[in-house]
Amino acid sequence: MLQRDLNKDIIYELSYSLFSKLSPQNSRDAELVETGLQLYRLGQVYNVSVREGRLVGVVEEGDQIHLPILHIENHDQNGCDCYEAPPCQHQIALLCYAAASFSLVGDIMRKFKQSSLKSIPTIMTGRQLLDQMNMIEQDRPKETVALFEQKYKEYIEQQRTSFYQDVYFVYPLYERFYHGLLNQQPRQEKEKLLYQLLASIFTMNKMVGQIEIQSTVYDNAHLPREMTMLENQVEAVSRQLHNLTGGSVSSQYEEVLREQLQALLLERTLCLIPRYNTFRYVYKELLNNSKILHKDLEVLSEFEDNYYADLGKAHLHYLLKEDEKMLSIIKQYSNSERTLYSFTYWIENLRKNNETDRLTSFLPIYYEMLLHFLQNGDDEYAKTTFAKHFLTNYEYNSFYTNQTAGLEVVYQALLPHSVMQYTDYLMHNREYKRWAELQMYLYSYKPDFIDKHDLQEVHKHSPQSVLPLYHHLVLYYIELKGRANYKIAVRYLKKLRTNYKKLKRLNEWDDYIQYIESQFIRLRALQEEIKKGKLVNEATSKS
Repeated sequence: MLQRDLNKDIIYELSYSLFSKLSPQNSRDAELVETGLQLYRLGQVYNVSVREGRLVGVVEEGDQIHLPILHIENHDQNGCDCYEAPPCQHQIALLCYAAASFSLVGDIMRKFKQSSLKSIPTIMTGRQLLDQMNMIEQDRPKETVALFEQKYKEYIEQQRTSFYQDVYFVYPLYERFYHGLLNQQPRQEKEKLLYQLLASIFTMNKMVGQIEIQSTVYDNAHLPREMTMLENQVEAVSRQLHNLTGGSVSSQYEEVLREQLQALLLERTLCLIPRYNTFRYVYKELLNNSKILHKDLEVLSEFEDNYYADLGKAHLHYLLKEDEKMLSIIKQYSNSERTLYSFTYWIENLRKNNETDRLTSFLPIYYEMLLHFLQNGDDEYAKTTFAKHFLTNYEYNSFYTNQTAGLEVVYQALLPHSVMQYTDYLMHNREYKRWAELQMYLYSYKPDFIDKHDLQEVHKHSPQSVLPLYHHLVLYYIELKGRANYKIAVRYLKKLRTNYKKLKRLNEWDDYIQYIESQFIRLRALQEEIKKGKLVNEATSKS
């Protein structure tokens, strides 16, 4: 049962959240872990399940019943009603029970016993702390990065003795190393922001490096939450620095910042989107200077046949408003989903800045990339997301520039991902017949998916257009069988009768209702509902 709701990675994360706070060299910790293991082995753990993102169960110890809880995501909220200092033996017992479902009890216990206390960091003197703070506040960014490197080496050395460092490494890198750097940030607002920016970029680079090292163990299908948090931090700090300094930083800081950004973009391969977004955020807010941009274009041009360098050049051309050069680079990689995702950033910025002339030249490339992805991509959710994003910006640009002639062609080409937008377009323009044809095309097998409000609107304004839909709905609900469905079918028969009366085509209605009655004469419940609806009597009286 637990194997359906948990996996090995979750077990490792839970064990890290508990055992990282304990040491086998501490007698109390060792005894606590042994007690928890024995509780599990004696069968004192039961009623274990996963509920609302929590692993819960009952642990019996002596004549006491305890209810430990292990949160799968928010480990800081782990708890137990014994109210002992966490983690407690009841949480350990619950963990062992869950680990047994994957035959991992021996593994986690062996790794716990092999782990040791972290070495106590060297305590800095007051003079050393003052010198370090002065170095940071005196705008010496090279020394600041060298300090980061030193701290990182110390962190890696400590991690070698850390529990499960080979499996669960992203979280401690963010929570311990990165926040450890922030604990030493300057006090002045500007210097603090400059420091935070370098620390965020540096940590992201090291995090991607660790992911690449551990790629055989680590599942890189989903971007780590901590990576997204760093990306958001870079964006926020860059914007704050731009507002504070007007986008200008010292030449020493500028040089180091460019080096860090280029290293992040060019030296790594995984996690492209946060790396590239970080590169773009900072260049836009703090390095958006023609001299700097041209200089870095020369640097990036030295890399031949390098996808990441070309993406960097594309963004620098974008900032210089050299759109032809930028788009020519993008066209070389237009079949890549990563390029499509990256392209949305520029589209968003052009729309936000109301640069409709540039947006008009960007949208055709976006359209071509989207069509290729819709035909060749595998991720249906991504297809719908990209199509919706494109249509939102295409509609905005079309209405703003008053160039709406191509809208319907685009809607049709992107079906079925554009069904909502195309439906709204047809209803707005009172194209009721084509609306009805679209519904038959999309929902011929599931006509109950047709929007009832739109159907009623078309019924009111264009009774001729909905006749095929009503005929189809009648047969659909009859084939579903059951009195409840027959009642719905009769409801649509009444709508058909109303429309035929409006159109003065009662002879066709009489023929149709007699056909329904004779065709389904064996369905007694349907015949009864037709009579209750007074449909047959009316037809008979007119015949």
